[in-house]
Amino acid sequence: MTTPTLIGADWGTTNFRMFLYDETGAVIAKHAANIGLKNLGVLSFEQALMSVLKDEFAGLDHLPFILSGMVGSRQGWIEAPYAACPSTVKDIAAQLVRAPHPRLDVAIVPGLYAKSPDTGLLNVMRGEETQIYGLGDDAEGLVILPGTHSKWAQVEGGEVKTFSTHMTGEMFQVLKANSILGILMDDDKDDEAAFLKGVERALNDKAFLSLIFSVRTEALFNNIKPESLSSYMSGILIGSEIAAEKEKHGNKPVGIVGDGALIELYKAALKFAGFDRVTQHDGDTASSRGLWAINSLR
Repeated sequence: MTTPTLIGADWGTTNFRMFLYDETGAVIAKHAANIGLKNLGVLSFEQALMSVLKDEFAGLDHLPFILSGMVGSRQGWIEAPYAACPSTVKDIAAQLVRAPHPRLDVAIVPGLYAKSPDTGLLNVMRGEETQIYGLGDDAEGLVILPGTHSKWAQVEGGEVKTFSTHMTGEMFQVLKANSILGILMDDDKDDEAAFLKGVERALNDKAFLSLIFSVRTEALFNNIKPESLSSYMSGILIGSEIAAEKEKHGNKPVGIVGDGALIELYKAALKFAGFDRVTQHDGDTASSRGLWAINSLR
């Protein structure tokens, strides 16, 4: 028999993933729900959290909670100020913020910020730092966390030294929904050849704003079918991201966090770009282990 000891959750803008731990840190139950910050409606954060405490989680609101992600943003339950890089899991644990509640024991993980040594630009993350720490020793080197705002983090000896951000996923959605490029797309399907053509062109052409216009011209001259244009545009965007990071790091070994179609696209693009040492890590496992590791130090 195991004893429920802790509830952890990665609570983002759109997604919510919750984990129940026993006294050894093993995950004994999981739950996903549509209560991201964008989907709360009239619910308070407390009400939303209580609404998902059912099935294996029912009646466990007396347990301590640890939450990471956008729940700690300025628009979240309470703001957990960003911790500065370089940062270890111990540093993060020392800066946990308590949610304002008279009964619930809720700790919120701060995000990280880093200043680019070359440009002085600031980068921030919330949730990804927990996944990085959850990788343990496997996080050594260059870690990629694809998503709406993709991260490339440099990790040494368990310390996140710095990282960069690319608005790749969000830019894809914006261009598809709100530009002349999206109008040309129809009946989208996955097209590996079109995707890799976009990757190849991005690797060889740094003029992104000119290159992205080729989505329109490739359609006008019937070089790429309407159903393959989104794959081509995705290739340009992901390829541009990889090209920028390759220029900084070369073809170093990388770890990539996540699963599903997006991760497969990144793996294909990385291979095409010459990254032949790519290790994939499960996103949920990284999050759950990171939450446990941080909580163990508070």
